[in-house]
Amino acid sequence: MKLFEKKKLTVLCSLLIPLSVGFSSQVYAADGDSANDNEVEEVVSVGTRGKPRSVMESPAPVDVIPSSEIVNQGGTDLNDLVRNAVPSYNVNAQPISDAATIVRPANLRGLAPDHTLVLINGKRRHRAAVITWLGNGISNGSQGPDISAIPGMALKNLEVLRDGAAAQYGSDAIAGVMNFVLKDDSEGGAVEVRYGQYSAGDGQTYTFAGNVGLPLGDDGFLNLTLEYGNQDPTDRSVQRADAQALIDAGY
Repeated sequence: MKLFEKKKLTVLCSLLIPLSVGFSSQVYAADGDSANDNEVEEVVSVGTRGKPRSVMESPAPVDVIPSSEIVNQGGTDLNDLVRNAVPSYNVNAQPISDAATIVRPANLRGLAPDHTLVLINGKRRHRAAVITWLGNGISNGSQGPDISAIPGMALKNLEVLRDGAAAQYGSDAIAGVMNFVLKDDSEGGAVEVRYGQYSAGDGQTYTFAGNVGLPLGDDGFLNLTLEYGNQDPTDRSVQRADAQALIDAGY
């Protein structure tokens, strides 16, 4: 029987306290503009559907995906939202997979979940407690992080580095690096309510989410995000005839 029920409560906070720090950095334009906008060497239309979102002038291309492209979808689980926005990121439902039903294994570039380095604001996110066994073969024995615990409303953007990631970040970044950048607004906020169900009438799901930015000192901020979600069970299996007879008899 395929039976699945999930409840989720996540709270995420990004905090900045002003410090006096000196540093040097390089900034790459997300749209890949050159120094001279008047020079056009070649116009490419095949494979282009909109504004470029990759930083092409960096040593390796980096996809910068804004939060609007992630959260403006019908789903609520961040794994599913990222899957629809990042072509090489794959995750699917695991109805009968032990603990992998809750912490679903996600694959970047067809590699195991623990081959992708997941960062939040540039800091390494811890791995989940689940070691996947029934994970569709490629994920068996892996222990990857659980990004579904991150509220989508808390994101400012997502940075995805694939090529050459292991050379910069080590062996746990063979598939690439995903850096979830949190909102840093010091004012304003948003509230979101979602509800849905399957056409069969089961699997009702609802999600409440809210985000607020607060000032902290002269230059600091405190940005808070709260998300609560619930999904009722759904069943698409075919019951055995003898068992169905018992159910019809009132057992």
